[in-house]
Amino acid sequence: MGRSLRPWWLALGVSLLLHVVLMGRVNWVLPMAGQPAAFPPFEARLVSVIAPSPQLARPAVSVATVHRVPRPADKPLQEAAPAVPTDPVKLSAPVEPAVNVEAAPSAPADPVRVEPKAPDPAEAAPPPLNPLPARIDMRFKVSYGVASGEQTMVWVNEGGQRYTLISVAEATGLAGIFYRGKFVQTSRGRITPYGLQPEAFWDQRGDKRSSAQFDAAQGHLTLNPAKGAPRHFAYQGAVQDALSLFFHLALTAPPPGDRLTYTVFNGKKLRDYTYAVLGEAVVETGVGSLRALHLARVDAERDGRFEVWLAVDRHYLPVRVLSSDDKHNQVELNIHAIAP
Repeated sequence: MGRSLRPWWLALGVSLLLHVVLMGRVNWVLPMAGQPAAFPPFEARLVSVIAPSPQLARPAVSVATVHRVPRPADKPLQEAAPAVPTDPVKLSAPVEPAVNVEAAPSAPADPVRVEPKAPDPAEAAPPPLNPLPARIDMRFKVSYGVASGEQTMVWVNEGGQRYTLISVAEATGLAGIFYRGKFVQTSRGRITPYGLQPEAFWDQRGDKRSSAQFDAAQGHLTLNPAKGAPRHFAYQGAVQDALSLFFHLALTAPPPGDRLTYTVFNGKKLRDYTYAVLGEAVVETGVGSLRALHLARVDAERDGRFEVWLAVDRHYLPVRVLSSDDKHNQVELNIHAIAP
């Protein structure tokens, strides 16, 4: 009996072994949810994507390389759209920031060695002014045709920054009977490194009085005459009046050249005068023989004669003056006393 049952058990064992193998294979191919599937190599080859044809491929474009170009409303889209290059390498390459060549300063050729700028002759400092005493009193003998008289001139330096000039002339002797009254002129203004800068001028001839105000910043002069409405004059650069010119010459002498040109207010109007430097000469005066620098106005035919001698050894002060008025009457001033 035992021998007859052995084949049956053997067949049963083989059948169970086949079931186990089959069941185990099914579990290996179909994993449970939540577990990662280990795909065999042949399945990876089945899902690979074949590269499209180069004619259909679109090159990858980096975001940094795309610039939106505004399209005008009156142009079609085809004209506004920029042409797309066909080189995929250039399109995908990163865009470098733009550099403003004009704003970038160029390096100096030699940053260590810097040549100093040559001074402008027009901006060069003026030569120092001649020193004048704080107060000067001058007295002249005056010859006016057949008449004679005296003229005093007072210079006051107000602290080195401002000045006052006063001139008083009057007839003497028999001439005093025919020429009564005083002729008074006053000039006030500033003392600058370039000389005198008048700000106000007064003129009194007997009972007739006039005045003038200078505005150097605006280049404007206002004359208030003895009669009539105010008159206005424009000028450029420095200006002198009939009295300040004498001491401006004293402060700035000797001149650098042989010609001097000044804008001068003669009490009635502004005129441009040119003076020729005629050199030194010895003049006889009431205080002795003096070495003097001789200057003469070159346009004597227009406004009459004007010559002045500046004493070289007396602060270049005027010690002799020859002039003519608008009626061509000759006037001569000769120094008679100087203090100090």
